Amino acid sequence: MKKRVLITVKTYPNPSKNYIETVCTAGLDEDLNWIRLYPIPFRAKPLNQQFKKFQWIEVDLVKTEKHKDFRPESHRLADIEDEISTGEEVSSWDVRNQFILHNVYDNLDQLINASQEPTNTSIAVFKPTIWEKSSYVATEREWTQKQKDNMLQMNIFDTVPRNPLRKIPFEFKYSFADAAGRKSTMQILDWEIGQLYWNCFDKSQDEGLACKQVLDKLDRLANDRDLYLILGTTFEHHQRRFPNPFTIIGLFYPPKDDQISIF
Repeated sequence: MKKRVLITVKTYPNPSKNYIETVCTAGLDEDLNWIRLYPIPFRAKPLNQQFKKFQWIEVDLVKTEKHKDFRPESHRLADIEDEISTGEEVSSWDVRNQFILHNVYDNLDQLINASQEPTNTSIAVFKPTIWEKSSYVATEREWTQKQKDNMLQMNIFDTVPRNPLRKIPFEFKYSFADAAGRKSTMQILDWEIGQLYWNCFDKSQDEGLACKQVLDKLDRLANDRDLYLILGTTFEHHQRRFPNPFTIIGLFYPPKDDQISIF
């Protein structure tokens, strides 16, 4: 079925056995339903199909088969090689808010309960009550050998991205408390944060400085903007019914009310 989707989430690319690398993409349709698009070989798509956040796209979607992904938001392209038609970009914060903030959780337990049967909610907007800190931890510096092998293989269309996918050697996180006082720390998978790290590192060639600059950015968003978290479940954690299957797949940060000009 053809559907228009307003893109709001793009996670940092990951190696893929079948598609070289893929991006988990999510957005809202015209009826304000969350749509997860996976897999999307984003960097292998022609430039005119490499959509931006807050841009409308039109795609031929198929609901992912339940035995492959039971989450109600999960869809795939009818054909992985299908063209993605890009439309207008939405620059108005008022319009963005109307779509993204139509249903906001402030209690994590309530959201986790919604992720259980029968609803299996797997994408939601969440507003922490208290921002505690941003942080980072070191992780594996290189892709596994299996991941490297997957990225080296060619698909039948030879649509390999021009630039090799770099492994971020750190995980960036937010710690916060919800309206009920529950404290949580979650990893941030947003592509913008991953790319921010590389931009900072490429300028300084200093990992410590680059990480500090990312944390400074995360702190500014939490303190100076009206920051919301777009949370999504990982398939494995959701399927195995982890106590908290959610992670941060996107950041949404409109200006605070006193920063919005009538002009």
